Amino acid sequence: MATANSHMSLLLLLALVALTPSTSAASLNLDLDLHLLLQLQGFPPGLIPEPVEDYDISIASILPPTFSFTVYFKEPCYVTYVYPNYFAPVFTGKITLGKISGMRGHKDKLPSTGVWTDMYGVTMVGTKLVFKFATETIAYDRALFEEVKNCTYGPLIPDQSNELVSQLPISAE
Repeated sequence: MATANSHMSLLLLLALVALTPSTSAASLNLDLDLHLLLQLQGFPPGLIPEPVEDYDISIASILPPTFSFTVYFKEPCYVTYVYPNYFAPVFTGKITLGKISGMRGHKDKLPSTGVWTDMYGVTMVGTKLVFKFATETIAYDRALFEEVKNCTYGPLIPDQSNELVSQLPISAE
């Protein structure tokens, strides 16, 4: 069953495409508020902290309405929700109704390990946000993310998401 948010999101997308002649949907950059986009897709506005230096939003797919985003922070951004979060100077992903995926440039310091761990996605399930990390999945009430928090700038955390998990020797035998 379609929801009011999905109808609003689709209408917004169609209106923006209709009002932008001679531009293909794949290359259309949208002048849309970042926190409003979160809300139109069913998420609380506080998932992305301030201050944001700049951002790009473009249409990734028309059905279902999916947007690619790139967020630029002046410096590495640290903010605490339930536990410490880190946003690299460039943070990217895709957002559609109730789901953020393909995230790069966001880590959380998980209480279970005390290690900065890559976050890959967020899904809305009822009133819960389900966060998908490299090592585990954790759910929290969306109310914890309604307030847009401010960054504290700090050191860059190296991106190790492309490094080998195992350093075991490989034998040709």
